[in-house]
Amino acid sequence: MSFWHHSGTDQQHTATIPICQLADEISVLDSTEQIPTFYVHGFRGGDHTTEKMVGSAQQFTDSPVFLRATVDWHGKIHYSGYWSTALHPIIQLVFKDRWIASNTIERWFNQILNDLNQRYHFQSYNAVGHSLGSVALISFLIHSYNRPLPQINRLALIAGPFNGVVFFGDLPNINPLSPKGRPAFMTPKYLWTYLNRFKFPKQAHVLNIFGNIEDSSNTDQYVSVSSARSIKYILQNQVQDFQEYNAIGFSGEHSQMHDDANVLRKLNNFIYAELK
Repeated sequence: MSFWHHSGTDQQHTATIPICQLADEISVLDSTEQIPTFYVHGFRGGDHTTEKMVGSAQQFTDSPVFLRATVDWHGKIHYSGYWSTALHPIIQLVFKDRWIASNTIERWFNQILNDLNQRYHFQSYNAVGHSLGSVALISFLIHSYNRPLPQINRLALIAGPFNGVVFFGDLPNINPLSPKGRPAFMTPKYLWTYLNRFKFPKQAHVLNIFGNIEDSSNTDQYVSVSSARSIKYILQNQVQDFQEYNAIGFSGEHSQMHDDANVLRKLNNFIYAELK
């Protein structure tokens, strides 16, 4: 079902999203061939959180445009920018409520993914989550078990507090991981994720990026290395492949990772592996 010659709306959608027709060599013929990438920020985040990631993705994919989906204070979604004819359209999610909870991020991601899928009928997608956005994406993918949705292709997790945040369910250097990666203590959220791990999509390729500011706390300032790495114990035997990347020093600070040049290089080479 090609969509390049209609307005991008139907009876279910009142908001028009303009389509940017790119050069033939970087376009696909049909929207069902596309693999869009969604960038999701977390608690106290905003458009600035994923701005550098989106910008670097545009450079990596030679795409001059991206689509922003903003959820306002009244729970309404506003689209700005463009959907493109590229293999990998880029979508930035922004929540005006910066104090947003994980389950609320998950609910809005579900709604935006469904809305765009009903418009463009893509079969698979990539997703990048920072901090609590990572936790929300993991929960969404488990809750989506056996639902008729597009399949996750590549998932990048950055600074995810999967087993607690420092001083909120976790403390520096008190919850070591076993040689197999199992944490000594599990938060209720982590335990739920572990018990439901078999529902996680087995075709997924996962990259987990964590930071260590190397000040003896073994944290990125807000999330311990133990908490961020603990997702490996849950996913490594459930998915197609699981990779880790450790950002250290200044590059490994919680809010620096999403802007760091080395992290961005690793992220883009992973998410857009088909373009290398």
